[in-house]
Amino acid sequence: MNPTFANSLGLPPLPPELAALAAPATPEDPNEVVRQAFRVGHMRLLAPFAKASELTEMPNVYPLPRMPANMLGLVNLHGRIMPLFDLAALFETEHLPREKRMLLVIGHGNDAAGIVIDGLPRRMAFAPESRILPPALPEGPAAAIVATYLAGDDAWFEFDYAQLLDQLVS
Repeated sequence: MNPTFANSLGLPPLPPELAALAAPATPEDPNEVVRQAFRVGHMRLLAPFAKASELTEMPNVYPLPRMPANMLGLVNLHGRIMPLFDLAALFETEHLPREKRMLLVIGHGNDAAGIVIDGLPRRMAFAPESRILPPALPEGPAAAIVATYLAGDDAWFEFDYAQLLDQLVS
């Protein structure tokens, strides 16, 4: 809503945080790296929008015998059966108690798998110069790192999720 229109109706001005949302979008820098950002415990993770195909509340999980602890079981999403993984133990962290656990689907079709995340994902953009060398991680996840970006004091990790999940079941 533009200020002239609001004043002509006799409405009070918008608070600054709402006025920022109503402002025209700033053009994106074509060099920025734009990713879907989410958390698993205290780990900050990234995925290209093309890789993360769906977000849903946690469905019923059907455990399987003799599976690794990181594989919670199978879930049925829209008639499609897929494995569900919990990466918290792999990253040596615990889920955030105040955040709702959600299921994020990584991949498409028969190559899809679900991972448990804390809270809702968000869009983040990184300048190319914010890419850094990854800090030390446990051996398994370290081998699957694609890139690490710095936002403030926080490192955000992008993984090859197919490679990462393959490690969990082999």
